Amino acid sequence: MPPVRPGERKGDSTMKVRRRDHLVCSWHPDGLRMGIPGERRWIEITPDLLDLLSKAGEGTDTDELARRFPAEEHDRVRSAVGTLTELGVLVPYEDTPPPREHRDAVGGRFPAEGRGTGRPARSPARVELAEDLVGEDGSPGIFKEYRGSPVVMLPRRPLRLAAPAGPAFTTRRSHRRFSGAPVSLDQLGTLLFHSFAPYRPLQGGPSASQQDRAGSRTGGRHEVEAYVVAYDVKGVQPGLYHYSAARHALELLGTDASRERVAELTYHQEPSYEGAFTVFTTAVADRLAWKYRHPHAYRRWMHDADHYGRTFALTATALGLGPFQTVAFADSEVERFLGLDPAEEFAVYLLSAGFPERPGPPAPTGFAFPPLSEAPPAPWATPTPWPAAG
Repeated sequence: MPPVRPGERKGDSTMKVRRRDHLVCSWHPDGLRMGIPGERRWIEITPDLLDLLSKAGEGTDTDELARRFPAEEHDRVRSAVGTLTELGVLVPYEDTPPPREHRDAVGGRFPAEGRGTGRPARSPARVELAEDLVGEDGSPGIFKEYRGSPVVMLPRRPLRLAAPAGPAFTTRRSHRRFSGAPVSLDQLGTLLFHSFAPYRPLQGGPSASQQDRAGSRTGGRHEVEAYVVAYDVKGVQPGLYHYSAARHALELLGTDASRERVAELTYHQEPSYEGAFTVFTTAVADRLAWKYRHPHAYRRWMHDADHYGRTFALTATALGLGPFQTVAFADSEVERFLGLDPAEEFAVYLLSAGFPERPGPPAPTGFAFPPLSEAPPAPWATPTPWPAAG
């Protein structure tokens, strides 16, 4: 049970508390620890602490909780309740847990643990780590391929992106309705090339081979893989494909990949599967974590997803296609659909595109700009009185 510290307040005897629904535990060299929600600190999990949390259950007041222990322990129990409540391990009882509770305890661990681990200062320890990396058997492969699968070779020469950068930026938006017209093999090939293929190889020194792509990636490791579900692409049989960035080709994984199947994976969110094709992206964990061996690597996976997602959307816009992006899909079901082991490679993003239902202003179909009376004034439109003459 946590000891009583000087100046520590005891638990309010009338306060009703319960244990937090979601807590993160981790093995450390000195034993099992529990993460303090929202902080990069841990407390040791002792048998007494487990006993107290178990007896706190779904809700009890401090006095009732203390009576579940021997009389000589009552003061220590009340003090421990105060400490654990301040740390967020115990929380005030509410009929309905706040919606943020799960995110704060579980999702909050990633930013909490990643703080201050992004780029260690140059030091003997960092040099030693770099030498260890070089001395290992080799970095994970930078490309994934399904050798032996039927292949659709994509055109080597990408289409010219006729739209200048300005219009591509200002007219890019998420599209939710599509015309149903098929896209060409050149359009799909160009979009995949700029979003996921290397422009040129680079020698990364001790960090091994890297790649130069349109979107920046952490350390040039490019952990992303892309899986294409083709519906209406000229010259491509409908089905599930892996995009081979090394060969600039589609590798057929299966023909049982209909819009109906993707609808089940995406909670029937229509723009996820009503375009000409859908792209599921994944991250190959070891490809990045081999170099970045700290919790900050998880944040870098998310940064990289934003980079290639933006490249995908802008390239689609420049090609006259309507892009759509979402993370609303059933992760485990998608990974099974793609035939992945999530411990090695996990789903990250869904991208899709097709010809928009109709050209129009830069507002998505079904949406409208707010009436002028409801729009807040721009800062520069607010009249500023001239200073009085003095």
